[in-house]
Amino acid sequence: MSAMKVFAFDYASGGGGTGASAVALPDALKHHGRIMLGALLADLVKLSEVELITISDPSLFKCRFNACLQAADAVWPLAPEAGGVLERLSRQVLRHNRILLGSKPAALRVAASKLRTARVLAKAGVAVAATYTPEQSLPNGSGAWVVKPDDGAGCLNTRIFPDAGAALAWIAASGAAGYVLQPFIPGKLCSLSLLCCDGEAQVLSCNEQRIVVRDNQFYFLGTTVNSLTDCAGRFARLAQSVAAAIPGLWGHVGVDFVNAEHGVVVLEVNPRMTTSYCGLHASIGCNPAALVLDLLERGSGALPVRAKQVAVSVDMEAFASA
Repeated sequence: MSAMKVFAFDYASGGGGTGASAVALPDALKHHGRIMLGALLADLVKLSEVELITISDPSLFKCRFNACLQAADAVWPLAPEAGGVLERLSRQVLRHNRILLGSKPAALRVAASKLRTARVLAKAGVAVAATYTPEQSLPNGSGAWVVKPDDGAGCLNTRIFPDAGAALAWIAASGAAGYVLQPFIPGKLCSLSLLCCDGEAQVLSCNEQRIVVRDNQFYFLGTTVNSLTDCAGRFARLAQSVAAAIPGLWGHVGVDFVNAEHGVVVLEVNPRMTTSYCGLHASIGCNPAALVLDLLERGSGALPVRAKQVAVSVDMEAFASA
């Protein structure tokens, strides 16, 4: 049996985010994309059933992209949801009748918007951070508010203000559209790394995130993969609820949440690989890229992970936002 030709690339660091028609991407996304792609390629190259295709020179990305796409059997795109980049790339893969190793476009569209995500999850009964547009009436009461782009990635341009008035004033002064507001929820910032398929989800790791605030802005410093245990099974239940609420989530998916005093509250869903992937192989004791390829034949099922998972730290550059 011939090897599957897999075209794996990162849009941000690979050169896709350049040129007149491209979505401008900050250096932090390029940095994170480069790290994730390196981890993914290291896992794919270990698989004898895979013939790897990639683009190592960013200056050649645009001229070689279509040729790599045509040569591949399957495509594993790494790209941000911001600006609809990942959705457009995924639709392009499907138009060329290639296997998409990622979430379906409909799921990407939901998860790309924090407002749509909050509404979909709330309708499904999932505890999620209340999300408002600046035009909506905000609930009365004191407390801090978080402002973030509706289609942003991670901590990019995410700020905290002491009250709703200050948050709204900053949005108005910025002159930019597309921001949403969420009440600040005290607690530990965490994430789940999931393997999703056909409305089902398996938890690969429960992670603690390292976030700092500087000049009212959040910055992502890294994560500790599998530093949390799920003794009561609540993270597994959350994962299943999210997968059921957003059909089409497939492969590696991340869920950011607050482990608050009153329970777990979802902040956003990342319908793609996250930086936690970089510590996943060492943590679970098996190849996480192979798990995704196995979904093509077996669907979701029991994971061949080590009995005792290991906590692995993934560190980003200081004050590089996720």
